[in-house]
Amino acid sequence: MKEVIELTKKMVEINSVSGQEEEILEYLAGFLKNKGAKEVWQNEDFCAALFTNGKTENATILTGHIDTVSAGDESNWKNSPWSCIENDEKLIGLGVTDMKAGLSAAFIAGIEAFDNGNIEDDLWLVAVANEEIDGRGSRNFVAWFKEKGFKYNKIEGIIPEPTNLDTIEIGHRGNCFVEITFLGKSGHASQQGNYHISALNSMNNLLASVKDIEDKGVLHDLLIKYRNDILGMPSFVPTSVIAGDSQSPNKTADICKMVIDIRTTPELDKQLDSFMNELATDFNFSWKYHSTPVGSTLVSENSNLVKKLLKSSNLNIDNVGISAGATDQGEFVKGLNNTEVVVYGPGEFSEAHHQNEFIYKNKLEKFYNVIHDFLVNNEK
Repeated sequence: MKEVIELTKKMVEINSVSGQEEEILEYLAGFLKNKGAKEVWQNEDFCAALFTNGKTENATILTGHIDTVSAGDESNWKNSPWSCIENDEKLIGLGVTDMKAGLSAAFIAGIEAFDNGNIEDDLWLVAVANEEIDGRGSRNFVAWFKEKGFKYNKIEGIIPEPTNLDTIEIGHRGNCFVEITFLGKSGHASQQGNYHISALNSMNNLLASVKDIEDKGVLHDLLIKYRNDILGMPSFVPTSVIAGDSQSPNKTADICKMVIDIRTTPELDKQLDSFMNELATDFNFSWKYHSTPVGSTLVSENSNLVKKLLKSSNLNIDNVGISAGATDQGEFVKGLNNTEVVVYGPGEFSEAHHQNEFIYKNKLEKFYNVIHDFLVNNEK
């Protein structure tokens, strides 16, 4: 565990807020070269190391992001966010739970299992950038991986996002942002009737339906058709609104724009355009994608990967669940053939993105042992 803690401390000490990951990726490239990787590739999006004894049919990928959210108000930190503090129970520092410590433990466990001759499959250790923003690091690694012609009969992977070591997450709903526009007529706000022909009135009709989703209103009836047995029902949450002209407070709005965060299921992914078009007709708006949608992802709870990880972690099928938000899992599962990836890590999910972020050392050690056992038994 000493080396896991040392690597974690070094990673935390390097400021790697999203968009500033070059230094930490360069550091990890040098670290992995010194640890005997056959090949190491590094650019602004990822650092990837291949440990191999020759051509094999299968591979394991241990991967995770090294970018963090901003530290926020540093005066609320007991110590510098980029100074990893160790006490008897915890490691404390920015990104330690989400997810530098977990990635450190996974890397060290993988290297030691490989060095001891316990694994024959190819082992990929991959650190990616920009996960907190748009997942570009994993997406570009997958594109690079395919471009280089790497092919395997089977790829299994683990992403050590914080799951408190009590959940193996097999999927997540998709992440789709859409921008919708309502058009109306402006008029003098001294006349009550002008509100009814304004864009704000049209927008309010949709907002009222959003409020009624949990009460099984019109929008609920549209969404329930796309419910998934495992991922549940899609959600539809407005996140920002621009309306009217604040410089003319006596003028009603002729245009309103709103951004919606839609969390999708596989069923909705297939019909997303149709769903939005139907909604646009019902509520009289136009729409466009705010950014490229990330589809939902789901690995079977009966997959060999899940079964082996359940055994190594001493968990049972009741501990298999789904991620609350989107992760990089889908970039691998959907981007690479014959690939299964799950999310499982030692951090406290409640500590992610918090000031004075910490991780329990005993959970970090347990995670290291689970990954080592998983890799060794993966060969059997």
